[in-house]
Amino acid sequence: MTLRKVPRALTEAAVHYIHATYVDHRRAAAALPPTHGRVLTSTTALGSYDAHAISQQACFFRMISVVEAYADTLSSELFRERAPTTHELVRRLVDAAERRGATTWEERRKTFAKYHGFRHAQLARWSELDAGIEVRNAIAHGLGRLTPRQRTASMAGKLGQIGVTLTSGCVVITDASLQRCRDVCVDFIRSLDLAARPASP
Repeated sequence: MTLRKVPRALTEAAVHYIHATYVDHRRAAAALPPTHGRVLTSTTALGSYDAHAISQQACFFRMISVVEAYADTLSSELFRERAPTTHELVRRLVDAAERRGATTWEERRKTFAKYHGFRHAQLARWSELDAGIEVRNAIAHGLGRLTPRQRTASMAGKLGQIGVTLTSGCVVITDASLQRCRDVCVDFIRSLDLAARPASP
C-alpha cells in the first residue's frame, strides 16, 4: 500500500475555500459605502447595524464554518477508509457514530479521539480555533453579541487569543483579527490532514 504523501484533495479544497472567502471579502469590503441613518447606526436590543462590521462577521463566520464542514467530511472519509461497511450492522454503527460526531465541537473532539486516534489539543492552533468558534457562535446566535452562555469572566481573554475584542458584549472583528482567523483556519486544517494520514510502517 502506498502511503499518502500529499494533502488530501479535500484538504486542498478547504484551504482554497478559506483563502477565496478572505479575498472575496476584502474586494467586497473595499466597495462598501459607509452606513448612514439614525435607525441603522443606533444601538438597539439587537445591537447596531454597520455594513463593514457585518461583512467582517460574514467572512469570519464562513471561514470557521469551512473548518467545521472539513472536519465532518474528513471524519466521514476516515470512517469509510477504516471500517468495512459492507455488513449492515457495521454500516449502521458507523452511521450512528458519524452523525453523533457531527453535532457539536465537543462531540467532534470525542469522535476524533475515540475513533480516529488523535486529540484536537494536539493539533496546530486548536486553542485559537476554539476561540474563533466562540466568535462564530456569537455571530450565529446573537448577531455578534455574546449569548447568555458566553457571558463569562474568562470570555474576553479567550477571544483575545484570536485578536477579537469585546465592546458592550459585542465581538469586534478587525482586519487584523480576520487575517489571523484565516491563518488559524488554514494551519488547523493542514494539521488535521497530517494527523489523519496513515502512520509510517
